[in-house]
Amino acid sequence: MQKVKMNGLIGDLWPHIRLMQLTGHWLLEYHENNESIMRLFRKIYCTLTTILVLVQFIFIFIFLVFYTYDSDQMAAGTITVLFFLHSITKYLYFAFRSKYFYRTFSAWNQMNSHPLFAESNARYRAIALTRMRKLLLIIGIGTIFSVFAWTGIIFLDGTTRDIPDPENANLTIVEEMPRLMMYSWYPWDAKTGMWHTISFGYQFYWLFIALSHANLLDVTFCCFVIFSCEQLKHIKEILKPLMELSAALDTAVPNSGDLFRASSTQSNRPLLNNNPAENGGDFDIRGIYSNQNDYSDFQSTARVTSISGGVGPNGLSKKQELLVRSAIKYWVERHKHVVKYVSSINDAYGAALLIHMLITTVTLTLLAYQATKIGNVDVYAATVIGYLLYTLAQVFVYCIHGNELIEESSSVMEAAYSCHWYDGSEEAKTFVQIVCQQCQKSLTISGAKFFTVSLDLFASVLGAVVTYFMVLVQLK
Repeated sequence: MQKVKMNGLIGDLWPHIRLMQLTGHWLLEYHENNESIMRLFRKIYCTLTTILVLVQFIFIFIFLVFYTYDSDQMAAGTITVLFFLHSITKYLYFAFRSKYFYRTFSAWNQMNSHPLFAESNARYRAIALTRMRKLLLIIGIGTIFSVFAWTGIIFLDGTTRDIPDPENANLTIVEEMPRLMMYSWYPWDAKTGMWHTISFGYQFYWLFIALSHANLLDVTFCCFVIFSCEQLKHIKEILKPLMELSAALDTAVPNSGDLFRASSTQSNRPLLNNNPAENGGDFDIRGIYSNQNDYSDFQSTARVTSISGGVGPNGLSKKQELLVRSAIKYWVERHKHVVKYVSSINDAYGAALLIHMLITTVTLTLLAYQATKIGNVDVYAATVIGYLLYTLAQVFVYCIHGNELIEESSSVMEAAYSCHWYDGSEEAKTFVQIVCQQCQKSLTISGAKFFTVSLDLFASVLGAVVTYFMVLVQLK
C-alpha cells in the first residue's frame, strides 16, 4: 500500500483530520503509517464505533416507540431522536460517500502557486488556515461544553420514587432515583446498581462521539468553503497588478496554446535556471506553478532571465513576456479550479445538506412548541433552550459560510471591471471576459439542488418553523 503523506494543505488540516480519525469516522487515508496491519486495526476501530453508535440510537428509538405513554414524553423523545439523527445520518453518509470527500481533499491539495504571486497565495492560505483552526477550536469547545452540560443537568433534577419503609411496612419513603442523560430502553435493568453505572458510561461515551461526528463533519464543510472564499480573495487581489504587467505585452500571442497546456503540468524543476548550458538557452516553464519557486517580484525575475533573452519592442525579454503570459493563464486556471472545487463540495455534501435541513425544520418546530410550556426558570426551560440554540447554530454555521461564498464569487466580476482591464493586453482582456462570463452565476452550495445554502435559507427555515408552529398551536 502506498504511503499517503500529510503534505500541503492536507498537512495544515492535520488536527482536524486526526480528530475525525480518533472519533471513528471512516477516514482511512491520510495516515503516516499505511501498513496492512494498521489499516486492519483502523477498520476494526471504525466498525466497533459504528456498532456502538447505532445500537444506542436503536435503544433510544425503541423507548420512543414502546415506552412513551403521554404526549409530552413522546414529544421529548421525538426531539431527542431527531436531534441525534443528524449525527447518525452524517456519520453513515461520510462512510458510504467517502470517495467524494477524498476527491475534494485531492482538489484542495492541487492548488499550486505562481512565482509572481507566491506571497499573495501564501498570505491568503495562512488566513484560511487561521480561520479554520479558530472555527475548529470554537466548535470543539462548544461540543465539550454541551456534553458536560447535558450530563450535569441530570443532577439538578433528580427523579424520586416511593419505596416501602423498612421499619414500617404500611408506610413508604421517597428515594432519589439516579437518572441517565437520555431516556432509553436497555435489555438490562439500568435504573440501579452496576448496570446503571455501565449505562451511564455508555451514554456519556455515545453522547460525546455522536456530537463529535456531526460537528466535525460540519467543520469540514466550513473549512472547504473558507478555503474557496480565501482563494477568490487571492484571485481578486492579484488582478490589478496582473493587468499592469500585461499592459507591457505586445498584442501578438506567440505559442499561447502550447503555454496553456504546459502550464497545467507540474514539476519540481525550477522555473528559471541560472546555468544556460543546462537548459540549452530555452525557457523551462514546467515548474511555473510550483510553490518551491519563491520569487519576490517581477523585477528580480527579470534580472535572472536577462542572461539569455533579448529585449523586445515592449521593453521585456522573451522570458519576461512568457512569465507574464503564464501569470495571466494562472489567474484564469485558478478561478476555473475554484469553480471545480466548489462543484466537488456540492457532490460531497448535497444530499446530506438536504437531509440536515429537513430534519432541522421538524426539530425546531417541535422545540418551539415545547417552549410554549416553559413556566419557570428550571431544568426543563434550560433543556429546551439548549436544544433550540444548538440546533439553530447547526443551521447558521452552514448558511453564514455559504452566503460568504456567494458574496465573494459575485465580487470577482466587480473586481474585474474595476481593475483597468482596458489597459491590459488583448490576451488579458480576452481572459477577463471569459472569467466574467463564468462569474455571471455566483458559486453556490446547494442541498441536492433543492435549495441554496445562504442566509436566505436560514430565514426560510425560520419562516417554515413559525408556520408549522402556528399549525401545532391551533391543533393543540
